[in-house]
Amino acid sequence: MLSPPLRKAFVLLSCTFLGLICGTLYLYSSYSPQLADRLKYSVSDSSSIALSGTLGVAISGPLAGKVVDKRGYTVALVIGGLSIVTGYLGLKKQYDLHRSNVSLSAFLFVLVGSGSTFINSTCLKCCAVSFPSIRGVATSLPLALYGLSALFYSVVASMFFPGDTSRFLGFLAYSSGIIFMVCAPSVVLCDREHMKRRQVHETIELSTVGSAPSRSVTPMPSISSVPSVPSSPAIANFAVPGRQLHNHSLITSFPFWLLFVTTGTLAALGQMYIYSVGYMVKALLAGHSDASMIQRDQQLQVGLLSVANCFGRIMGGVLGDIITQSFGRSRSWLLYLPTFGFLLTQIMGLTTSAYEALSLVSLLTGFFYGFTFCIMPLIVGDIFGMANFSYNWGIVGLAPILPSFYFTSLFGRIYDSHTVAQAGEAAVCMLGKACYNSIFELTILVSILTLVLVTVFNFGPLEEEEQVPHVA
Repeated sequence: MLSPPLRKAFVLLSCTFLGLICGTLYLYSSYSPQLADRLKYSVSDSSSIALSGTLGVAISGPLAGKVVDKRGYTVALVIGGLSIVTGYLGLKKQYDLHRSNVSLSAFLFVLVGSGSTFINSTCLKCCAVSFPSIRGVATSLPLALYGLSALFYSVVASMFFPGDTSRFLGFLAYSSGIIFMVCAPSVVLCDREHMKRRQVHETIELSTVGSAPSRSVTPMPSISSVPSVPSSPAIANFAVPGRQLHNHSLITSFPFWLLFVTTGTLAALGQMYIYSVGYMVKALLAGHSDASMIQRDQQLQVGLLSVANCFGRIMGGVLGDIITQSFGRSRSWLLYLPTFGFLLTQIMGLTTSAYEALSLVSLLTGFFYGFTFCIMPLIVGDIFGMANFSYNWGIVGLAPILPSFYFTSLFGRIYDSHTVAQAGEAAVCMLGKACYNSIFELTILVSILTLVLVTVFNFGPLEEEEQVPHVA
């Protein structure tokens, strides 16, 4: 039998590599123009498919969280693995058969997105519960591979499947299945251990009911009693150690809505760029490169986004632990970093006219997007506790649906309005940054609004604490 530290190390390693198959959703920009050309989709159609993946990620969040919190890790893990593999096999079949059907493509991408959420929710809860003293670092590792996934698969695509979208989609499906089968057993064993610990704790609690007042029983720590880590000003304003909020209690709390809107706007800004950068490359290189060169440059941008995304997630976890444990400050202060960062990237997106300068925009966008999605679940755990963490984070994860849909759809409509149909070929836009950059005028304003929300959260009045109901 393996020692407990070694078992925990295997669990962390397994969760980390499972993160690799969760992030394949962000590869879409590297093959979406080719998929659209093959199936005769417009840019707006392609944007709708991308948004379907985001929708799958978001709407499955509360359900995945409920399954993880109530049923353990195993069920959620199996649902996630099957969904991802089925989604990519379906996309490959549709591509091979020239089956042009936007609704079908969107549904398959919903499967990929929801599968990613089920696996990611499992890994986050498993790491947070297994390593409570270094929760930020532990959860940042699977999140980092989530972010690095696009780079890994982009490199593989450029080396082994250049220009072959069909084989690449097949590789996505089969490699996801293999990684799942190799890594799942460790998480399943961890699930059994955690469930046994919870049952023992509940039995001890029941045995104390009706006992004499003079008897003192110290219960074992359970999964639900893993402490949250509220720390001064902002968290102190809104949180009480041990508070476990869920359902109606969550949505009636003021900090929930601040986090909800902030998560939605920051995530939407990142997702719009991630899903649209392939078309930005196409616009900036139109007339200067052939199709194969453009696809390689699209994969390069996806790779840069992925590397920066990974680094941002690691930095979010590390800085989150440092600021709470070494400086006694709230992790919410770190929200200023991605908020100012996204304001900068929107300004750069508006002004960048050369493809060579786009790489810096991709790096910064990836970093701040990854940082956001590492620090936000940690803040949710700090404020609302760990007993219902997966469900609570799933609810907050719904936030990007509407803003991401709006921004990405608007990008597609703006781009389509500048395209010109060519005989026998897909419509193209030859205007460079003018094909799309008016969208950034709006997103700059959204970034400024988000900065105001983050300031309200961190400097909110102390009496707001009373607006958050306590659930015993």
